[in-house]
Amino acid sequence: MPLKHLDKHSVDSSGSMHCHKLHPKASTLSNFDRNIYCLNMTKLYVVLAISLNLVEDDIQLTDLLRLIDEEYLSSRNMLSYLPDNVAMHGKTLIKQLQFGHQFDKCSFKYLRAHIAQMSRFIDLNGFQNPDLIGLAKRYVLELNLPPEIASYVASLMDALPPSFNPINGPHTYPRYEARVMAYIVYVLKLMFGLDDVKERAISDSALLVNEHLSLVNTNLNHKPMAPLFVYTEWMQFVEMRKNFVAHFNESFAQRFGVSTQSGRKVDDFLSKERRQRDQEYNYQDMLLTPAMQRMRENICLIFETLLRNKFGLSKEADIKDSIEFQPSLTPAHSYFKRILLHVTQTEKGDLSIQVPEWMVVDHTEHQVAPFKNQTTELAQYLATAGKQLSVIELACQADYQKIGLFQTLQRTRPRCKEGRANCDIKTQNWIDELRRREKRPDFVFRQPVAQYGKQYQGKIIERAERRQALEANNPFWKISSTPSYILKVNQEDIALKDLAAIQVFDECNMDPLRVPLKLPRRQINLLPETKDSIEPKLEACSEHEDDEVDEEESKKKIIQLEPLLKISNFDCWLLHGYISKTGESTRKDLRKFFPCSFRWLLDTCAATIGVNWDVLYEQLLVLEVMFHHGIEDWNNHSNHLRLKYNILNKDINLLTKSFRDMW
Repeated sequence: MPLKHLDKHSVDSSGSMHCHKLHPKASTLSNFDRNIYCLNMTKLYVVLAISLNLVEDDIQLTDLLRLIDEEYLSSRNMLSYLPDNVAMHGKTLIKQLQFGHQFDKCSFKYLRAHIAQMSRFIDLNGFQNPDLIGLAKRYVLELNLPPEIASYVASLMDALPPSFNPINGPHTYPRYEARVMAYIVYVLKLMFGLDDVKERAISDSALLVNEHLSLVNTNLNHKPMAPLFVYTEWMQFVEMRKNFVAHFNESFAQRFGVSTQSGRKVDDFLSKERRQRDQEYNYQDMLLTPAMQRMRENICLIFETLLRNKFGLSKEADIKDSIEFQPSLTPAHSYFKRILLHVTQTEKGDLSIQVPEWMVVDHTEHQVAPFKNQTTELAQYLATAGKQLSVIELACQADYQKIGLFQTLQRTRPRCKEGRANCDIKTQNWIDELRRREKRPDFVFRQPVAQYGKQYQGKIIERAERRQALEANNPFWKISSTPSYILKVNQEDIALKDLAAIQVFDECNMDPLRVPLKLPRRQINLLPETKDSIEPKLEACSEHEDDEVDEEESKKKIIQLEPLLKISNFDCWLLHGYISKTGESTRKDLRKFFPCSFRWLLDTCAATIGVNWDVLYEQLLVLEVMFHHGIEDWNNHSNHLRLKYNILNKDINLLTKSFRDMW
């Protein structure tokens, strides 16, 4: 172009000159350019997701995807997202758009990839970290857990705040929602074990303590104490709540994998269609003629009638067995509260479901402080009725650390070699030959026994000593040595740091000390005779119940026993490895090693935020590796934590380094 013509284009800020075709050919565009310059609904969702993050809105990326899936955000007509002066010329604009091949629904992985491309295109400096503690409180409410779980998550975040380092580039959208949900899973794993044995033992003891609490609350006149949180009852509540909400909401049922009737799917489709129609921009003006409008209404009426006659229910059944939910950031909690309100307002028999009484119990009002070794208040409350609380700490049943690290095997390329067929082989011999061939596994478990060479180990030790020398000479970095206290146990003076916690604390006093101990409370065999004297009584009561004794008499005999509470010693099983490069078959094989209770919790929490279970488990691995391998001795530093870099084990060092970069 001549220079004068270029000057005219530079002055034309309104874009009124149409002397050139500025649309490039599709063959000349790369993948990045095609994803950026082709305007469609996905680009509008990407811009909306970036904007919600920059203004620090409460709606996160997974919430946006759920609102799109439930049709609260229109995905049919993009004119509602554009300014009015642009949307006025809607027909001309839609003809010029290049939609390309795109899906109606976009997934979490797909949208994150496009957000990274768009943020790189506009040269975004970085994303804003949302309110992680507020997000944890919302997820705890959504799961109907006690609020103390969120406070525990907040304390873990304060101990070592997550930084969300962009290891794949500064424009990669971090997984904020999965990290916060991983904190909740990690807390439940520490408190209840989740090994199919420990959480059941803790729940059974909590039920026994609740029996004593209910008896004390009825006999005393002061303010009653809240019952203990029972993990098994909470699992039943959450699982049953899925079915209740899925009965009235098909999108919720699809997200949690609950099967529903065909009539409910048709009703959900029609409600989404109506919702889309109400949100369309200037819907009446977009139709060309009144005749086309009547034709469209007739077609919709015919299809609705056919669908209802074939799959749906009658209109009377639809009217009294359907609930319209409002959009919410806590759908499971809000929708179930709406169902309970609807049940109380309708007469018996009008709904096709019946809510049992144990589903009305609010688990958020139960207390979990005794499961965190804070049993003083509970023991004092029971002591007012003459009952002495006994506390036992349980260790994790399954030792998953012996399995090792799981690692994906690299596929070997098949070599070009000559193959000859044996046409005279018999069928049975051919089958036996196939059975003798062992299938190569997709991944293996190996023990982390690899060590660095002596020269490299010397460098690691030298760097560690140099860091410690710098820290010791820093006046702003005060490292206090562990104080030593002398206690008299069995007429002997023994240092407190050489004792186990079970030798120091009384069973009725579980308040932690400020002084670190060498050994935690995990010598279960050294407990006094309370456990041995109580368990035979419990077995006798269970045998008595098997003889079909009245329930009231059995409850009285159980309540006559001393309350026994079993808590966790905060040991948890570890199953570590690299999950980012594993395939679908490898992940299915890996799930077999998970306990059933943990697998259920992982699937439930992942479906709550709308991601796959492997995304959530990867963030859980980040937490476990950092807290269990990536931090120096917790007892030496009271005011700060120091990351561990001098790990001589090569396998553990590489694992810690990879997940530290994701922190």
